[in-house]
Amino acid sequence: MKTLTLKVDAGLANWLETEAKRLGRTKSQIAREALERGRQGKAAPSVHDLMKDVCGSIKGAPRDMARNMKKYMKGFGK
Repeated sequence: MKTLTLKVDAGLANWLETEAKRLGRTKSQIAREALERGRQGKAAPSVHDLMKDVCGSIKGAPRDMARNMKKYMKGFGK
């Protein structure tokens, strides 16, 4: 493997250190994986990607609720 040296600000350095400890990996492994995802055009997962197993899972809810929120939520929270 070749060596790459880069400078990062303190916030990113602290995050990388914390993430490496949390995952039990090296900072280099995390950086390599991030670069590889970028090379392959893979973005970080969206909130929908992370929650898609529960999206739309309310039984009996109107199918157009997302488009007509005001109609269905009128008076909610009063």
